[in-house]
Amino acid sequence: MASIKDFFAWCKRHIVLVTIICVVLMTVFGFVNVQILHMTSEPEFCHMCHPAKGFGPLAEVDSWEHSAHGDAGVSCLDCHGRPGVVGYMKAKLGGLKDTYMQLTISKEEKLEILANPDSEHLVPDQHCLFCHSDEGNQEYRKKVKLMKIVKMRMLDDVKNPEFREHKGLPDIMADTYVGGTQFDHAMHIENFEFKCGDCHFGLVHQPGTKTDRMNKCVTCHQENEGSSAPQMADCQGCHEAQYDMNRGVGAKGVEGEEGLMWGAGIGCQECHTAVDQGLYRPSKESCTDCHEAEYVEIFDDWSSSTAKEIAGLREMRVEVEEALRGADARKRDTKGAWERYQKALFNLKLVRNDGTSGVHNREYASTILDSVRADFKKILSDLESSW
Repeated sequence: MASIKDFFAWCKRHIVLVTIICVVLMTVFGFVNVQILHMTSEPEFCHMCHPAKGFGPLAEVDSWEHSAHGDAGVSCLDCHGRPGVVGYMKAKLGGLKDTYMQLTISKEEKLEILANPDSEHLVPDQHCLFCHSDEGNQEYRKKVKLMKIVKMRMLDDVKNPEFREHKGLPDIMADTYVGGTQFDHAMHIENFEFKCGDCHFGLVHQPGTKTDRMNKCVTCHQENEGSSAPQMADCQGCHEAQYDMNRGVGAKGVEGEEGLMWGAGIGCQECHTAVDQGLYRPSKESCTDCHEAEYVEIFDDWSSSTAKEIAGLREMRVEVEEALRGADARKRDTKGAWERYQKALFNLKLVRNDGTSGVHNREYASTILDSVRADFKKILSDLESSW
């Protein structure tokens, strides 16, 4: 008992020193906790419980790495935690529950849960609109005042339209040309009460669902045949990017010519022969319906080489964006560079949105990708030389 009294007496005699020690300990404690939060929020930590490759249950981290969200630096908690400090902490507390279940439930139970996620709860529509629309971002920010105390993730710094424009993204509630497709999000959400997950199910973790999404569109449009909804034969009503690529138009600052198939008067369903059965993508064997077997090798070459070019440019895009953001942080004049970057992104997206890896118009696709690479290199070169 005497030792405790002696300790408090010593503290009173050295109040300044004790205060300094307490501040240092609190600072160290806070720093350590922030670093722990950082460490347990990274995809590498999530990978410990989701280690599989490919798509589907247990492969969530690997599928994310190969998605557009992964390329853009959108991490796990950017989607699976609502914006703001409170949203972040709720997500972390939810993570404690997930960790407990990881240690206590069977593998079969875990696979069942992951195979049947509550997508509306995991990523609410309001959360999608926070990044993909200006109005949704601004409305959320008005309601949530405390967005961050320290930087924990990209999401809490998202301010539109700046963020959206720097990523080369459309405002989905204002623009009707999205992802290479003519689609009015606002009309479908407001008039038909669609949820984001109704069409974008498996967007990141099961991206092999484009045919299912197309079937959903076709089914709904057939039920509304007497309306203005485009029907099966009206391909151009929705698929603008594919028409532009075939015609050799659409890219900014890049001249092109008609593709071989378009120039020969070949219509969509002459290659897309199984659309009536719900199979929308032609296979390389479709070439041999009109050509010799050697055309399969040409198809493979066009497709694989273009896909590699696109993959390389997606990596280069990340480097360019980081360089531009670094230049902005140093208060340099980057207006012209950002404009060139957004032009390059538009052109890159045109080739990606076409969805055929250059098969519709190989020459035009290659010319566009060359221009994208030249724009990216020019930006990096200008940023270096302006030092």
